[in-house]
Amino acid sequence: MKILFIGNSYTYFNDMPALFAAECEKRGVRPEVKSVTAGGYMLSQFLSDEDEYGRRVKQLLNDEKFDYVVLQEQSVLPATDTESFLSSVSALAALIRKNGAKPVLYQTWGRAEWSETLGRLGMTHDGHHAALKRAYEKAANDNGALLVYAGDRFDEAYKKGEQVYDPDGSHPSLYGSEITAKEFCRVLMG
Repeated sequence: MKILFIGNSYTYFNDMPALFAAECEKRGVRPEVKSVTAGGYMLSQFLSDEDEYGRRVKQLLNDEKFDYVVLQEQSVLPATDTESFLSSVSALAALIRKNGAKPVLYQTWGRAEWSETLGRLGMTHDGHHAALKRAYEKAANDNGALLVYAGDRFDEAYKKGEQVYDPDGSHPSLYGSEITAKEFCRVLMG
């Protein structure tokens, strides 16, 4: 199994792709995992030929074959600018299918209830989470993509009082990344 992760800090925090690979190895599969990530990046930036990460994504998709390519959007955008998110997923999914790979969407989670970002957006944790989920489900349905409900698993743990967030109320703790990695393993390994 060969997988490319495209995203930002929600992917690279705690090296989630390596945690995913370790989970797969526990089940007897050793995946080849690559990542193209940059802090705060939006999927639209990975489409740009003028962006170093965009060029890297296109080079990998041209030069190597993947089984799955995972897309993770900036953590607020699907809830605040759904159309931009859907457009970027559609364009990237076309490149992924041209590679022969299956597009996979990484559903992220709402910010912690005490997050300053939620205050600026006028949202609650539950409202943010629900808006993200709707946007990711629409993107998956529109593009024939697999959807990894990592955000749902993260949210369930958060509501049980488990320490899934980094102190910033946005990024995952190591435990939050482990939950995410396990959900990827469950979905991609069947």
